[in-house]
Amino acid sequence: MENKSNSQNLASLDYLTGLVNRRGIYEYYSNLDKDKHIHAMFIDIDNFKRVNDIYGHSIGDKLLVCISQLISEHTNSFAARMGGDEYVVLFDAHHSEEAIVDISEKMLAGMQNINFRKDILSLVSLSIGIVMNQSVTQQLDDILAKCDAAMYQAKYDGKNRYTIYKEYDKTIEINRNIELEMEDALKNGEFQVYFQPKVNMITSDLYGAEALSRWVHPVDGVRPPMAYIPLFEKNGFISKLDMHVYEEVCRIKSTWVGKTYEHIPVSVNMSRLHLYDRLFPETLLKIAYAHGISPKELEIEITESVFIKDSTEMILMVNRLRKYGFLVSIDDFGSGFSALNLLKDLPVDTIKLDREFLHVSSNTVRGKKVIRNVISMCRDLKMDVVTEGIETKEQIDFITSCGCPIAQGYFYSPPLPVKEFEDFAEEYSKNPHLSHNFRLNGSLASEDGLFEGQFVGEGFEYRQGIFKESKALYFPGGAFEENNVLLPETVLVNDSFTISMWLKPEALHSWTCAAYIKYETGFCAIVPQAWEGVSSTRVRDSRDINGWYDASGAPLQVGAWYHYVVTYNAKNETLIAFINGEVVGIVENVPTNRYAKQIRLGGDPYQPSYQGCITEIVIYNEAKDYDFVHELHRRYTDRENFLGF
Repeated sequence: MENKSNSQNLASLDYLTGLVNRRGIYEYYSNLDKDKHIHAMFIDIDNFKRVNDIYGHSIGDKLLVCISQLISEHTNSFAARMGGDEYVVLFDAHHSEEAIVDISEKMLAGMQNINFRKDILSLVSLSIGIVMNQSVTQQLDDILAKCDAAMYQAKYDGKNRYTIYKEYDKTIEINRNIELEMEDALKNGEFQVYFQPKVNMITSDLYGAEALSRWVHPVDGVRPPMAYIPLFEKNGFISKLDMHVYEEVCRIKSTWVGKTYEHIPVSVNMSRLHLYDRLFPETLLKIAYAHGISPKELEIEITESVFIKDSTEMILMVNRLRKYGFLVSIDDFGSGFSALNLLKDLPVDTIKLDREFLHVSSNTVRGKKVIRNVISMCRDLKMDVVTEGIETKEQIDFITSCGCPIAQGYFYSPPLPVKEFEDFAEEYSKNPHLSHNFRLNGSLASEDGLFEGQFVGEGFEYRQGIFKESKALYFPGGAFEENNVLLPETVLVNDSFTISMWLKPEALHSWTCAAYIKYETGFCAIVPQAWEGVSSTRVRDSRDINGWYDASGAPLQVGAWYHYVVTYNAKNETLIAFINGEVVGIVENVPTNRYAKQIRLGGDPYQPSYQGCITEIVIYNEAKDYDFVHELHRRYTDRENFLGF
């Protein structure tokens, strides 16, 4: 009997803090005399998730132990850890209200004096909900519900405070009214979709958007999400709201036919409640097709915490969503600690860096290194990265230097009603795969008029091009980086790309570049003659001492025109070189160099400059396939005024 009793006692204790656990507090309460009255206190640690995300769960556990000691020392009553970062304390009713308030104030003040790292303590505080003089004849759940409501009010009022529950507490009344109104509000169209733009920070072009709900109340006006989303997540109404937003997104996108932003991807948040429904992907697909929208233009956002709790089930669902063509992203990604182990298994398209993670981590050297490495790791795993909460130019400079070009935040725009978003999109949207053609036919300007090259040096002239009426730019040669042309680096903004150009060498020097793209971590060079008699496209990854990748091709002869095309697919890391429409070299497993720092025609920092003609340079911000390159070459050579090779 003694061993059984000890086992029962252990089962009622929290393994981490030594406090009573949820089971223990229910057992304790059930043994109280029914004629007793108690006070109850519900304590929640503000911003505790940020501690776990930034510093890791082991540090979070140590913080829980310290705060448990703080609670025990100040309350000197029956305290329990309910799970996670939530605690409950029960007091005998002989304590006065003033005494309970005094205990709460001392705990709030004592948080900054516990023996723990000050940088972490600066992030956290306590929100305390109190209910007074409760009869033990009630169910404990009813008492705890009142505590929880008061604690939620403390958070709503700004955190780091206590709130005493009143029978007609403001939060309870507000929530009751919301629940009475929510069904009719949905039917009456009061829940409207706002769009927050996602922007390419390098080009300031529109990349996509996130759809968000706003409750436009006939009396209160626009209600912010925090006024109703937490309640809807608790009562399950969030499922209906999610699907309403999703269907509205499909309907609105169907009105964008013919617009420059017609095909931008729009992301929609989905509650975990949907993800246990095996028919969920089919339901989404049916709605999309009913509005004529491709699932490739719809991104399903799932919060990081969902994967942590149910990783196996969620991974299966993500695979099914992507099988149907939907994009999938992890929202509110912290530091990489909590979900780091899952990234190798997660088949998602995009990681969204949490706003709070950016604001906290970018203030320290170590934090910046964590951000930089998280972005690098995600990109190496072929996941796109979107940074949330961008508000300053300094943040833009830092995040783009880390290798993430896409952001959303108030620096660019808050969430906008549909009409205002469409105005924004009209101004900032371009085709993300827009090609830029520099014909070099008497000018360094691109054909679309958006960009213009710059001469570096002298001796240039325009000579006969590949068509009777066209010209080509002649490069006179010279020493390192002499007599070159610089193109704006912003013409090349994607990881995948294709470069098409016509070359006519007048002299061949080993490893002289006709085109050279400089990256922070390497370069890509088109070389008419590498080793004797062999042309090459070389990619250099300076992060690896052996990082040299050459797609070697057929030799180029002096005085002849060649159509040289290079395409790089960052998703499968394949580099392909074409000459005159035919494949001449393929290299696989070529690491991705990101974000061009310089695009130079006719030379590089290492070899004498190129001597010969160049014309018809086209830069595509995507990888092109064999059929495209073959057809592109045919379109050149089939023109009646083509002069031949």
